[in-house]
Amino acid sequence: MAEYITNLRMDLDLEQPNRETIAAMLEAEKIADDPSVKGYNDLDELFADLKK
Repeated sequence: MAEYITNLRMDLDLEQPNRETIAAMLEAEKIADDPSVKGYNDLDELFADLKK
């Protein structure tokens, strides 16, 4: 079983994200670095804002 898990981890490490995933990751980085985008410290704060 341990050998299977090790091999599975190696297989996953070698996979490259597709273009759509890379684009989404780059967009997420842009959003995270944009000071004009509202952020939340916890889920309670997020849900309170959604209820407005």
